Amino acid sequence: MSLVLTIDIGNTRAKYAVFSQDCIIELSTFDPYGNDLKQLTKKFPQISKCIISSVGGKIEECKAQLQNIEIITLSGDTRLPFTLNYEKNQIGSDRLVAVAAAMVEKPNQNNLVIDIGTCITYDIITSDNIYHGGPISPGINLRFKAMNDYTEKLPLCTPTNEELKLICNSTKECLKSGVILGISNEIEGFIKRFSNIYEMLNVFIIGGDNIFFENQLKNCIFADSNFTFKGLRYILNYQ
Repeated sequence: MSLVLTIDIGNTRAKYAVFSQDCIIELSTFDPYGNDLKQLTKKFPQISKCIISSVGGKIEECKAQLQNIEIITLSGDTRLPFTLNYEKNQIGSDRLVAVAAAMVEKPNQNNLVIDIGTCITYDIITSDNIYHGGPISPGINLRFKAMNDYTEKLPLCTPTNEELKLICNSTKECLKSGVILGISNEIEGFIKRFSNIYEMLNVFIIGGDNIFFENQLKNCIFADSNFTFKGLRYILNYQ
């Protein structure tokens, strides 16, 4: 039985998942500059196809390790299971994957996918399978870094899951509350505005930093680590 390889390269890390039909049989991070993928194809010689989504480059480095495998590099020019209402030469592959995964989970429904990573992106796939791009704003660490870089005295903070306060007793508490609660309010505001446009809206929260909002955001679906790979698999099946 042939297997397929799905690769997701973000701004901070690269991940892969190997599928046998619709089941993931191996999932891991990897080093695009090493031999991880080459070793993977030796372990699973049945891999016949691969799809790569990348916002962090390193595509050619991956291809060099994947010999004799059909490879699709995801872009706006790829055959997609939905219609783009967006300039296809400007759309990020990560946004395409996100809405494809939402279609797998909630087909033929209005879905909003909020990806909380280096940046925060808002993407809509409607019940008639049309993709609409939404706002992009800075992510958690970009906000912390900006306040540290562009001021003389504000320290650099990192996000935590500790309780956040409105009444703060230190500068670090103020910064953390301002960023995390500020993003929560931003997300809730966008959800409300999108819900006024699209009826019965499903909201998916994805991305590496979504863990900091599980106690902040209600009535949202916090996607598991397989969400992106399901989207990649769905797009690959459509080719």
